[in-house]
Amino acid sequence: MPLIQEIRRHHNLAELAREHGFRLTTQRRLIFSILESASTHMNAKEILAQARRVDPGIDQVTIYRNLAVLKKLGVVDELDLLHLRGDQHYYEARQDRPHSHVACLQCGKVMEFSSPAMDKISTEIRDELGFSISFMRVEIGGACAECRRKTPLTSPQTKANQNVSRSKKLN
Repeated sequence: MPLIQEIRRHHNLAELAREHGFRLTTQRRLIFSILESASTHMNAKEILAQARRVDPGIDQVTIYRNLAVLKKLGVVDELDLLHLRGDQHYYEARQDRPHSHVACLQCGKVMEFSSPAMDKISTEIRDELGFSISFMRVEIGGACAECRRKTPLTSPQTKANQNVSRSKKLN
């Protein structure tokens, strides 16, 4: 059973922290709770804003320090999401299922996508390489349907084909 599922089902984050030599402080529990209930990926500034609603004295350094601990525990993932907004990093509670992050390079929208094909890939990696996968994450960049409707993208190959067609008409 995946680690994060164990934590959610048995509420044993405190036990996991102790096993790794950490205490489960109120602030760590708060940060994990914010990420676990988030409907989107959050950056440290967004986590801080939500945390301050509960603990007005919490600061940015505390957020980063506790995110580092939660990452070491394997319950939080840090993502760059194709650096869509500069060099910001985003955080999410580790997911139960393998999934990919599909990011629109035009509007910055990020969607999660899961497919049985990802399970198949992880099985093939395990069987062919003898590799034990702790987690799997894929990032895909492109244009979302809404942005494509607004401004259709043409690939370099499509542009090349258009140029060939134009040159044939001229001859």
